[in-house]
Amino acid sequence: MHLLIALAAHETAHLLSAILLKIKFHKVKITLFGFNLNADLENLMFVKKLVLFLSGPLINFCLYFIFVDTVYEHFANMNIFLCIVNLIPIVPLDGGNICKSVLEIFLDINSVCRYMIMTNTFFIVCFMVIIYIYKNYLYFLLIVMALKGILEENRCLTEKIIRNNYAVIRAGNKGRRMHR
Repeated sequence: MHLLIALAAHETAHLLSAILLKIKFHKVKITLFGFNLNADLENLMFVKKLVLFLSGPLINFCLYFIFVDTVYEHFANMNIFLCIVNLIPIVPLDGGNICKSVLEIFLDINSVCRYMIMTNTFFIVCFMVIIYIYKNYLYFLLIVMALKGILEENRCLTEKIIRNNYAVIRAGNKGRRMHR
């Protein structure tokens, strides 16, 4: 029960920050991994992305310190666990989205997507080793999340390639019409 309340607080913080930042989202989906705000983040300023992605882990961090030395210490522990897990730099976790947003400042989108695929792959291998050594199968959930992130990044790369090719073809066709 404590984990569900901590998850609800985490996702509510994301939702409230999106509303306060006036981030337009088309729909909210509840998935195995929490809420998914279907929003256009591509044209969003870096600071707004950072606030949006940090709001969930930050509320969990605050709740940890509020409840750590009380009878709700188990709830506090669930919150710090969620905070730490969500800051792992794999997409679709908050840490991965923060990492991706920072990289977008310095690199082109194709390089960012490739980097995130490599990062997710690295963590999948790490989680598999942890599962093998400690027999802690909870890490399978993180592997599934990392695989989902790899699929999303591959889709992102494919969409960019298709858009670029389409733009080149359209530009080429316009040029031919002008020369006739």
